[in-house]
Amino acid sequence: MKKLIFNLFILFTIINCTTSEDDDVKDTTKFKLVVTAQDGGAVSSVGGSFEQGSEVSITAIADKGFEFTGWTGSEETSNKVSLTINSDLTLTANFQLIEEVVTQFTVTITAETGGIVSTSGGSLNEGTILSITATADEGYQFTGWTGSDEASNVISTTINSDLTLTANFQLIEVSSTYYTSGQLLPNDNISAWFDRSLDVYGIKLLVAGNAGGQPAVPDEWAKKVAQTFKLLMNKDAVGINSVAQEKMIKILLGEEGWHKGFPAGQRIGYGGGSEYSPSPLSDEGVSSYNGLQALFDSMALDDMVWYKNVDSQNTGNDDIVELLEHVLHTLHRFGTRGAVQGSFNGLNIEAEDQDITNTEIYLAMIEAHTNGVFGVEGYGGDITNRDAWPVMLKEYQYLLTFGMWGFGTEFWEGGSLAPEWNDNANTPEGVQENNPLGFALFNNYIAPVLSKPNISTLRSMFQDNDQGESGYQPD
Repeated sequence: MKKLIFNLFILFTIINCTTSEDDDVKDTTKFKLVVTAQDGGAVSSVGGSFEQGSEVSITAIADKGFEFTGWTGSEETSNKVSLTINSDLTLTANFQLIEEVVTQFTVTITAETGGIVSTSGGSLNEGTILSITATADEGYQFTGWTGSDEASNVISTTINSDLTLTANFQLIEVSSTYYTSGQLLPNDNISAWFDRSLDVYGIKLLVAGNAGGQPAVPDEWAKKVAQTFKLLMNKDAVGINSVAQEKMIKILLGEEGWHKGFPAGQRIGYGGGSEYSPSPLSDEGVSSYNGLQALFDSMALDDMVWYKNVDSQNTGNDDIVELLEHVLHTLHRFGTRGAVQGSFNGLNIEAEDQDITNTEIYLAMIEAHTNGVFGVEGYGGDITNRDAWPVMLKEYQYLLTFGMWGFGTEFWEGGSLAPEWNDNANTPEGVQENNPLGFALFNNYIAPVLSKPNISTLRSMFQDNDQGESGYQPD
């Protein structure tokens, strides 16, 4: 019995020892691996719990534009590391932005007289694709590039070296065929009111004969009118854009423009409409003078020029103002609009069937009225009266022109037309200060096509008591 108990004790001891050894095997040591990445990249594994002695491979992967710089937690320099796990370990993959070496080149783009370029260039990165447009001024044409064999005015080039380009332009040769000065000729085909005509620089002068109880307009007065048109359209004057001015003459002739097919004319009468019986300006008169209605239906006509105007004081100044005011009305309305780029809309005063409230000339007139430069009492006193706008705008252009030329102080009685036109706008400086929109309008659209007549020449032509000679010479 004792032997049996001893044997059982030995067996239990063996079993117990065996169980303890198995438990030791199952209780293997593990360590924690933590892997992270700074901005600029990623890692192939974020780690985990590994048994002691485990082999683990980690790869650091840089984002585009970054580069791997090393590990925090390891002295390994490669972005790929193999680790034997024998302790807890924290690894951080480090990255930095790659500093690109950018090569820059100097690009210089210029334009010769007669045009502009869309860019002046600068310091540009290698490989930059640069588009350049050369635009010719009115009256000029693009002829090519210095620094490039490209023939087009629009080019695109890839920058891989310093570059200097110059856009070249040349003046367009203007034909002189439109600057014709005709003879004053008898003309029975106009109407029973007019008996002579003269063609000058795109304008047909219609000269009243002995009709309606009034004497005929003298030939010399008609020639003074013709010479005034020539003075106002001198293509050789300083600041004149000859191409735009020739275009103006084409517009006057009705060859193109808003009144195409209806050539512009200038009527010249004696005294005033009411001096005729019946007045050719009345409905009765138009029907009474044979051919007058047909004439009006076939031409673009505006104001009259009156010889010995009923309101004239018979002075040279009165004659100059009478002639210039109404000749300018004709040129402003039927010539300047459309001659210079942008002026077709900018100078539109045809308010009867169009909205002109956003045109440059309307806005300039409103500014002049608001600033006390342009008074409208003589036109009904209501600047908002749409029906009066065409007349107001026509008068505004004439007054603006006189102000920019300094003619008001020279030729208006007493040197003033206030309150219709404020004395503070009788010079270019005054206009610029008190009506800047008008100043810009005149310089952009009127000055390039209408030339300022010489004051001494005008005083020689128009002297007191109807003296002075026109100096008109036909071709």
